[in-house]
Amino acid sequence: MSGNQPWNQPGANAAYPPQANNGIYNAPTSSIPPIPVNVPLPGGMQPQQNGGAMPAKPHKSRTTMIVIIAAIVVVLAAAGAGGFYYYSSNSHDAAVSQYGKAVNHLADVKSDLKAAIKQANSDTKDIHKGQVKNPDLLGDYQKKLEASKKLSTIKANDTIADTSSASTNDLKQATQSLNELASKVSNSSKDMSNIAKKLVDSKADADDVLKPIEREVTAAEKQKKANDQEAANSGIDMIQIKRGDYSSLNGTWTNPGGAWMTITNGQLTPQNAFAGTTPPYTLQECGGYESQCMSYGDIPSTEAQLVQGGAYQYNEESPSVQEILIIAQKNSALNDVAPSNVTTMADPTDQSKDRIIPIWIGTNQGQTPFCGNSGCAYYRNGGGEASQASKQKLKSKVDAANDDIAKMDDQWEEEAKANFQCRVDVVNGAQKTCPAIGEDGKDDSGKSGDIKASAYFERNLESSLTSTSVSVNNPENRDSNHQAVSFSR
Repeated sequence: MSGNQPWNQPGANAAYPPQANNGIYNAPTSSIPPIPVNVPLPGGMQPQQNGGAMPAKPHKSRTTMIVIIAAIVVVLAAAGAGGFYYYSSNSHDAAVSQYGKAVNHLADVKSDLKAAIKQANSDTKDIHKGQVKNPDLLGDYQKKLEASKKLSTIKANDTIADTSSASTNDLKQATQSLNELASKVSNSSKDMSNIAKKLVDSKADADDVLKPIEREVTAAEKQKKANDQEAANSGIDMIQIKRGDYSSLNGTWTNPGGAWMTITNGQLTPQNAFAGTTPPYTLQECGGYESQCMSYGDIPSTEAQLVQGGAYQYNEESPSVQEILIIAQKNSALNDVAPSNVTTMADPTDQSKDRIIPIWIGTNQGQTPFCGNSGCAYYRNGGGEASQASKQKLKSKVDAANDDIAKMDDQWEEEAKANFQCRVDVVNGAQKTCPAIGEDGKDDSGKSGDIKASAYFERNLESSLTSTSVSVNNPENRDSNHQAVSFSR
């Protein structure tokens, strides 16, 4: 007990005796050392001077707890969303909806493909090998066109008639199959547009080379047509003839019996030459000797009398035989210029045409009618001729076209060059017609060989997959005609 005695026991520490206060003992305080005021704080922290209040120290465990709770919330939300997505993606209703969208998506892209084919058909029109710089594009175009035609009406293998009784897995597989087919159709639309654009671009490049030549050849063809029209409309020009210009008589003239004469700018060559003469004979106005002309009466303005110079046989100093030509315009009656003692006869010739009537003048021949029957008149073959000015224009245009054609030496220009040259040859009369040009550059026996995108559109194309009865009231589900498809549950 001595080592642990109470303070009121003998031997207790006398320095701390209890003090009695009405029986209550208080611990002595006089000997307790005072607590220092300026005790250093750990970490060099000092109390604030404004009232001595210390700042609250954050509690680490509370912050950690907040972070953990937030993470748990995120995880739970993600798990919930994932679960909902998994459920919605794998539910039967979701599978039916996705299948319906795939059906209508395929119908839409097939419609787009048909539109792409139609546009390509419009863009390419009559492009053939001679019109493109890269002829290989034509083969590529045809292959792509045939493939696109098939895809535009293709039916999917995996279709479901009754979606309500189909399993979710079957619906998913059918949806995947439809989407894969739709992807092929969509890609075909792009390919169809791309190949058509390449073909059109290649033609544009070729046009830069061919169009100037085309203009030259076309100009020659137009001039030839104008000259032909001028010749057809032209007739005997009496004003020119009386001025000594005989070009309006140019051409070959034939009588009903088949005899002929040719006149070229005042030079006449008969089928049979006069004895002792050498054709051609130079035409000249009747005059000099009275016997040269049948001018016993007034000659109307619709007629003229010409002499074939060089067709003379002389008897001393006077011609006994000459060849006189009576020239008569169409739509006018032939004036009878026979001697007055001869009975006047009606005109036996075809008044609707220009005509030439040869007259023999000699001893006693002037006492007979100069044209007793229709066989005495010669009529021009194929109408008249164009003027010299028009002929010169045509020659200049043909020469210009030939010069440009001769410069075409690239391989891709081969067909176009042959076609151009043939057209110019037709203008010149060396060819009558040109063969039809096909994609191989050969004669296709009159059939046009131009490459066309041959429009491939049936009016009632099968709606293919949308003809099946699938249902769910979903405004996004449309058939090929964009009518709402009703899906039954």
